[in-house]
Amino acid sequence: MNIMRFIIPKSMVEYVTVDSTVRQGIEKMRFHRYAAIPVIDKDGVYVGTLRNDDILKYLFEAGTVTKKKLETCGVVDIMNEPYVKPVYHTASLEDVIDKVKEHNFVPVVDDRDCFIGIILRRDILNYLSKFYNENDRRNT
Repeated sequence: MNIMRFIIPKSMVEYVTVDSTVRQGIEKMRFHRYAAIPVIDKDGVYVGTLRNDDILKYLFEAGTVTKKKLETCGVVDIMNEPYVKPVYHTASLEDVIDKVKEHNFVPVVDDRDCFIGIILRRDILNYLSKFYNENDRRNT
């Protein structure tokens, strides 16, 4: 099965860039109520995922944090790599299922490693549930 049927394209996904500050990452994640957000570079290449855990670890290790400090530290400086390794757009559904077992979303990249979108765990589970229900009806 072609995984592209599940993809949410980059144009519809919120992300931060490598030159984003921690404050910008926090604000974007808070506004959209995300626990994690993709990070891409200026050429569109997927770099990693910024997570709430990364931010909390940074805040605890820094001790006292001011807005100024959050504006001078970059998201790439606090990211725990690798967290979510992307899949290529040609990956199998089984590869995506293995990833969504551990993560809420799976980043998808093209042959140049450019970020093209994400696949949500919810969408895979909905598909599997529908597939299971259809097979269950056939067997009864």
